[in-house]
Amino acid sequence: MNLSDFYKDKVVLITGGSMGIGKEITRQILQFGGKVVITGRNPERLQSVLSEFQGNKNNLLIHNGNVADHDDNIQLVEKVILHFGKLDVLINNAGMSAYGELEKYDYKVINEIIDSNVKGALFPTLAAIPELKKTKGTVIFISSIAGFRGLPNYSLYSLSKMALTSLVQSLRIEMKANNVFVGIAYVGFTKNEAEKRILSAEGIPEKVPARNKMATASRTETAKKILNQIATKKSTVIHSALGKLTFLLSKYFPFILNKIFVANYKKEIS
Repeated sequence: MNLSDFYKDKVVLITGGSMGIGKEITRQILQFGGKVVITGRNPERLQSVLSEFQGNKNNLLIHNGNVADHDDNIQLVEKVILHFGKLDVLINNAGMSAYGELEKYDYKVINEIIDSNVKGALFPTLAAIPELKKTKGTVIFISSIAGFRGLPNYSLYSLSKMALTSLVQSLRIEMKANNVFVGIAYVGFTKNEAEKRILSAEGIPEKVPARNKMATASRTETAKKILNQIATKKSTVIHSALGKLTFLLSKYFPFILNKIFVANYKKEIS
């Protein structure tokens, strides 16, 4: 499918669009002639994106807000409609990761992850559904391997991503009669920007752990796969070879996968 034809004049709302995958998706949609609204909690980053894409400023709208705030999402969708007149696609991209054993988590970190990853997908979707029904549009959720397999030391993150899987399964059936497409993308390791942070169990922002470069996709590649999924209406896409292997093992040979995780976890804590 020609993505330029599909996204031309489409109005796309991207949560967490001021950096990373969300920012790259924004770049590509603008190149295709689409209109984009991005949200974020950091006003400086949002302004930086607006400046970077100055040549497309008429097709880009920024919103400084909190995706975990129900009322703010209602105002956001109203802002989208007032500015662009419709909403075709919602990409629930905002999220945060945390690392550490569950027993060591500070309760404030638990609240932060649940707010960002669960409420931060629920509330934008809830606000957008009435408008997506009008356009027979799309809502897509950005997840990861943790969305179908609980990962040691990422128990809280895994919980939040698995919640999205069940939400998608339910919402897909509920929206079928309204011709609203509901999809989920299990992205693999993607190259992060230098300022990307992960929360420790104590709530301290830390650098994302280094990953195998051979197993890490570029943001350009990841964004393109997501945009292709929306255009071709593929309900579920697992991006990486590691993700596909993990999915197959968890479905057909869970005991093998469990042994692998146990062995790796023992190495980590030894």
